Amino acid sequence: MTTATLAPPRTPPAVPAHRRPAFLRYLGGQAVSILGDQVWYVALSFSAVQLASPGTAGVVLAVSALPRLVLLLFGGAIVDRYGPRRLMIGSDLARGAIALVTAAVALAQPSVALLVVVALAFGLADALFLPAAGAMLPRLLPPTQLTGGLALSGLTARLALTFGAPLGGLLLPLGGLPLACLVNAATFAVSVLALWSVRPTVSGDAASIPATTGGSAAPVTAPESAARATAATGGSAALATAADGESAAPATAATRGSAALATTAGPEDGAAPARASIGSAVREGLRYLARHPLLRSVTLVGLLINLGAVGPLNVGLALVADERGWGAGGIGVMLAGFGAGSVAGNLLMLRWRPAGRLGVIMACCAVVQCGALFAIAVAPLPAWAFVATAVGGLAGGPQAVLLSGLTHTYTADSHRGRVASINNLASLGVTPLAMAVMGFAAAHLGTVSTFAASASLILVAAAMCVTIPALRHARLPRPSSPTPTR
Repeated sequence: MTTATLAPPRTPPAVPAHRRPAFLRYLGGQAVSILGDQVWYVALSFSAVQLASPGTAGVVLAVSALPRLVLLLFGGAIVDRYGPRRLMIGSDLARGAIALVTAAVALAQPSVALLVVVALAFGLADALFLPAAGAMLPRLLPPTQLTGGLALSGLTARLALTFGAPLGGLLLPLGGLPLACLVNAATFAVSVLALWSVRPTVSGDAASIPATTGGSAAPVTAPESAARATAATGGSAALATAADGESAAPATAATRGSAALATTAGPEDGAAPARASIGSAVREGLRYLARHPLLRSVTLVGLLINLGAVGPLNVGLALVADERGWGAGGIGVMLAGFGAGSVAGNLLMLRWRPAGRLGVIMACCAVVQCGALFAIAVAPLPAWAFVATAVGGLAGGPQAVLLSGLTHTYTADSHRGRVASINNLASLGVTPLAMAVMGFAAAHLGTVSTFAASASLILVAAAMCVTIPALRHARLPRPSSPTPTR
């Protein structure tokens, strides 16, 4: 009698992000929404200048950011309680209604008071929308396809940002603030339709995800029938994965070397039910991030990079162009270089999916960014400055994708909204501070010295990437990894 040896069934590779119709619909809706946001911000600032003064325009824009920054952390806790999809839809519907009302009022009697009220209302809605959007994407893709999905998301966002402001400039002479508001309302409608057509879950493709604990990496497996959430306590490294609607995703929690598993169940789009108050949930989210070695390090690195880059790119380019006598055209050339580099960087990440040595890769990107920033300050010609900003944007693309990929991969589903809100706060909150410091420092120390100081912050981030064990040994799941079995 002969015995046949049966090979295990071959598991087909996960469908890449750019071939997932639901994800592409979501991405298209968000890109259109970003386009509308840019049209709105151009209309808001221009209308404030026309009705009052440039100083008033600055105040109105600052007012729009204030409620968003103050309430972001609470918004993240609400997202974790009720789920990202319903809150994104609710936020879009509310902002679409606000835009329609604003268009009607602006036709009758536009005023600065109207702009302030609308700016506050949009800021309140953003406090829910931003953390919800941060928690949504990993629920649409399996862990192995997050890198490609993030690269595609960054690419579409960059293109929408590039074309949104010029579109706003073209619309204003045709119909002023009312037309801009109507266009913005239409983009919210497109976003709602796209969100309505997708069904995010907390489960995703079963995959082998590395758990980083004490500098070592070990594969983790999970069955196809369950999604696991994580708990981070006592300085442990937690691991969680995102989901699509086809299978289940693994997630683990490491607590001082032992694995602890906790199941999550929640509303239709994967929110974890919460019994505690919103304030308690916010505090618990902060503790979760503070005790998670990898997520804490990723957040700090991202904060340092933002602090180092925001000032030079938002204020420093104007200072360099003014000192060199390049005028507004010089600023446009440098911004075009950065945009082109960012697009190229995200295109690169659509093909290149590094899984290991991520700390070294991010450190190399940060060193290149550091050199590019300093090169902008000493560039003698606009063409040189274009190359410098393009190189900086090219290095920033992979770096941003990898930082976001690590955040999404290692965040428990039950904490995605709160972690996203903290990251948004670290990003958006430092922007006005960094720009103010940049202008003050340049006036007292000189533009070149201020650029050098800003670049040094990015150099510190590079050093953190290779000296902190959790970052140095961090890994992402490989797209080609077979589905593990028990």
